[in-house]
Amino acid sequence: MFQVRRKEQFPFSIRYPHPYKGIALIAMGFLFLNLVGLNRSPVVWMDEVTLNDPAKELALHGRMVSSVFSGHNGFEEAYYWQPPGQPLVMALVYKVFGFGIWQTRIPGVLFGSGTLVVLYLLATVFFRSHKGALLSAVILGLDPRFIESARSGRMDTQTLFFALLGALLFIVVKQRNYENHDSRRTIFLAGICLGLAGLSHPLAIVWLVSFGVIAILSRERAQLGIFMWVAAIAATPTVLWILSGAAAGDLQLLRHQFLEHGFSRLSVGVVSIGRILEEVLRYAVEYKYAPGLLALYVFGVTWAWMHRDRFRCNPSWFAILFLVPAIFNALFMSKKVGFYFLYPVTMLAIVAGEMTSGLWEGTLVPNRSRITIRLLQSVLILVLANVLVAGILGRYATLAYQWRARDYQPVVRALAEILPYDSIVWGPPDIWYAVEQVGSSLRVRGEPDPDIHDFLVTKVSSNIEFPEQVSHVSEFGAALPPVFGAVHLPSADYRMRVWAWTQH
Repeated sequence: MFQVRRKEQFPFSIRYPHPYKGIALIAMGFLFLNLVGLNRSPVVWMDEVTLNDPAKELALHGRMVSSVFSGHNGFEEAYYWQPPGQPLVMALVYKVFGFGIWQTRIPGVLFGSGTLVVLYLLATVFFRSHKGALLSAVILGLDPRFIESARSGRMDTQTLFFALLGALLFIVVKQRNYENHDSRRTIFLAGICLGLAGLSHPLAIVWLVSFGVIAILSRERAQLGIFMWVAAIAATPTVLWILSGAAAGDLQLLRHQFLEHGFSRLSVGVVSIGRILEEVLRYAVEYKYAPGLLALYVFGVTWAWMHRDRFRCNPSWFAILFLVPAIFNALFMSKKVGFYFLYPVTMLAIVAGEMTSGLWEGTLVPNRSRITIRLLQSVLILVLANVLVAGILGRYATLAYQWRARDYQPVVRALAEILPYDSIVWGPPDIWYAVEQVGSSLRVRGEPDPDIHDFLVTKVSSNIEFPEQVSHVSEFGAALPPVFGAVHLPSADYRMRVWAWTQH
């Protein structure tokens, strides 16, 4: 009788697979969905080049330097612009699988897939619902900004993977007896994960700060001791990196490169409460094409506050893991660059998944009205449609219309016909793979110099003016056609002009 009544009341109920099979399917789905056109979307861009060039140099020439920044701040001597976490991973990838676009971008997608698994596990620690945890992974996996970061050849998903795994282990160990042998091992693993996250991106320190706040608010000496051990272990990889730089006599380079880059990512001016409003506006900008998802995140926060009794553990732990990264970003970080806003978004995905599960199944609906449940399900379907169009399906549509124009091989062929072996090229980051493939070297900083650069390359869309001793050599590439024949996207294209010195 119960099953029949349930079927009549919830005609749209979802049959979830076994939890672990479910998260495995979600993770594999994320991987395979994002392998489609990975070498074409996004187009090659600045961060992909500047962050992975040291890995290429380490894998191919045995030195972690930056050739694209050569001639500035000692980058040709050593690389300290970012911690070495990503370069070390990517150097191993290049060493084993060779150098190319696919090799650069697949690790980010793999770490993104792993992040969804860890997010699911963390969600089950905070809530009892495996259904909600699965939906949390689905929501983050479909988030257009998370997809973009995973496909962009950056360290963001690598950082998130290790940071969330550290958070998972830290929360677990807080629920155990510190004297237990398994707990001590978990403390060590939590510290290692946080250390690897910090070695991937320095802003991962916000997670460590979150743990410190949780430990202090617990007012228990044992809990504070756990945090101190985690913090000491987490700091070890970064300390070793700094000591290795000191041993090599590179502290001056570390200061110039790392601190200069770090300060450039901070907000300018006096720290004020107005920055919180600026951060809120940034979320509105980041999710302007996916307002349904942003609404889901916002309502998820409200739902979590109103249903604190649904948490399996102290709800303040969750609040701290969300608020510390969010407030730190709001008060100190630039609002124009970086994917670090994804740190608090991962927490929002957890509560959004739990809330969505309850709304879909009707457990959060007063009186469990059939009409209300269907209405809510319809709204959630519209949100899903919005997220898909703004995210992976929109990317597929773009690829379908721009597939040939985004092909990188014409760039390689065009430059191979012009550039002699071992030439030095001044130009945009877009041509990095092509220049390297023909045996030359790219520079992306500074001004054109006839004593340094053999050729100059500019984008057709740029308005760079050269002196009279520069002559036009060639032009190649095609404009990106509008999607559906009408929608012009802001994405860059590979139209380039090649120049050479008339007097050298």
